[in-house]
Amino acid sequence: MTAPNGPFFVLAGPPGAGKTTVLEALRPHLQTVPETARRVLAEERRKGGRATGEQDPALFVSRMLEMAMADYDNASGLTVFDRGLPDLIAFCGHYGFSDDPVRAAIAQRPYRSPVFYLPAWEDIYVKDAERRLDFAGADAFGTRIYQAYKACGYDLIALPKTSADQRCDFILEQIAR
Repeated sequence: MTAPNGPFFVLAGPPGAGKTTVLEALRPHLQTVPETARRVLAEERRKGGRATGEQDPALFVSRMLEMAMADYDNASGLTVFDRGLPDLIAFCGHYGFSDDPVRAAIAQRPYRSPVFYLPAWEDIYVKDAERRLDFAGADAFGTRIYQAYKACGYDLIALPKTSADQRCDFILEQIAR
């Protein structure tokens, strides 16, 4: 599967596994797209909106889906995304509602395999204003994410639990193959 304007790769994994830090390390080398969930939450806080997991999870997922599709459609060239559309299947499962709109978007917007999966890593896990799950909850959510990518036909490669720069080098080596 190749994006028509890509190739596009994804960093996936549970909250707090280091995706954003690795994305920052990748930024000098290629195009990157930040995580939709944090951007939606920041926008909702700024405007006093209700599209959050606590207030209106369906609206939260809908906004993430809109943003993720726009990010995909506007990207070009070799790009790495902090989370991809299949992550939203995990959000739908977590909140207990249909993922049909997400699956329709996934069918039209492929990423390149392998997906770079950052496993749960308790030593670096930190809760914050948006990351409210405890480590066990984050790990369980990561399992949902992993299963969503597998169900969508993606191969996943686990990144080693090393520094962000070493993880970045690992990704760049894999992409160059």
